[in-house]
This record gives sequence, C-alpha cells and structure tokens, in this order.
Amino acid sequence: FDYYAQVARAAAITGFDGLFVAYRPESDDSQIVAAAVARTAPRVLLVPEFPSTVGSAVYAAKEAVSFQRATHNRLGWAIAPGIDPDDSARTAEFLHVARGVHGHKPFDHEGRFFEVKGGGFSDPLARAAFPPVFLQGAEEEALQLSANAADIHLFDDAPLDELRGQVETLERLALAAGRDVAAGVIATITARETGEETAGAAGIAGSYEAVAGQIATLHAAGITHFVLSASPSLEEAYRIGQFVLPRVRAALGGLRAAA
Repeated sequence: FDYYAQVARAAAITGFDGLFVAYRPESDDSQIVAAAVARTAPRVLLVPEFPSTVGSAVYAAKEAVSFQRATHNRLGWAIAPGIDPDDSARTAEFLHVARGVHGHKPFDHEGRFFEVKGGGFSDPLARAAFPPVFLQGAEEEALQLSANAADIHLFDDAPLDELRGQVETLERLALAAGRDVAAGVIATITARETGEETAGAAGIAGSYEAVAGQIATLHAAGITHFVLSASPSLEEAYRIGQFVLPRVRAALGGLRAAA
C-alpha cells in the first residue's frame, strides 16, 4: 500500500487528472486501494474498477456517496466487463438501482437482480454527487449499454480506423438514447527521448513528441479520455507526466488522462 500511495502521489504531482485502479481478482480490492490513497493524491479523480456482481447496488451507492463526501467528489466508477451472458443486464440494473436510491426517496424497484422498497438517501448523503460511470467493450450490446447508462465509454486500443468507427457507433446510439457519452481508450504507453528506444513496443509508443502526436490523432478521432498504463508504474508515471502530458496539453488543452 505504500507503493500504491507513491504511484498516486506521482500521478498528482505530474498533472494526471485521475488514477484508474484496475480490477484484478487475485489482487487487492480496487475500491479499498482508491480509498487508501485518496488523501495522498488530494486533487485527482480516483476510478476503481469493479464488477457489478460486487454485491448490493444500494450499499455500493452508499459507499460511493460516503467516498464523495470524504474526497470532495473525486470518485469515479468503472464497471469491469463480465464474461457471463447476464452481466450486461445486471450492470444496467445495478446502475439503475444505485442512481435511483441516490436521486429519489422513497425509491422502489423489483427487478431480476435487485429489489428495493422505500429506499433512498436523506441529507447529507443525498447531496453528494453520483460518481461518473465508466463502461467498456466493443460489441454492440456493450455500446448500447453505455449509450443508456455510461458517462464515459472506454475502448481497448485498436487501429485508428476501427476506433473511429466504434466512436461513431457510440455517438449514434447515445444520440438515439438522448444522452451524451464521452469516448476513451485504454492503452499501454511507452515513451522515451528517441523512438529507437521503444522499438518493438506495443500500444502507444515512440519518442515523447511522437507519442504526443499519436494521442493528438486519437483525440481528433473523438477520443477524449485516456487510461494509460506502463511498467514500472511509479517511474513511468513521472516520465509520462513530465515529458508527454505537457506536450499533449500544449497542443490540445482540456484533455483528461488517467494513469
């Protein structure tokens, strides 16, 4: 946990907008990690990833608003993609219930996965902001779910033409749902002073200038959020934050990037 805190501090110091804590069944719980580093990184958005099978949607919503009150609204929710055919339906209902008890009192719901009678929060919990929701996936079902329920949809790194088509599909579905959903990408990043030092690296790779240019190209294709991963996390957070993000922001402005 000391190392998590060091990574969080590096992200805050070097200008990242957020810290994405990936869900790994064999590792520490992402929500506990996010809470543990919240005071270490007092400015950044903290986005733990977790499955909608985590438990009660009502209790998850209560945890979220408590986190928001403790951190001045710096929590995001990333719902991990599932492998079960029912996961998409469960995620949709999980978010409906969580938002329902957050925004209405009394809130009643009887569904396939959750049942609530007379739910809802009173002040001061009711005044806390609901966290922005990040969803993932490239299939039509995943994109439709995001169009209906996400604030930001994250795509896996893919060829530019493929990403552009996915973004267009997301925008079309969101428009039909009467919503505005931002597009993001999850990518590994390798940046060095010269491109020769990154030969053979997958993902976004090259010199600092080249990497900034690749990010700018993705931004032009409609990608506005970047979840960037590199190893070792601590050293690379400093490197990317110091040498790449300033170049990107100088060219674009307003870009949001999470380590």
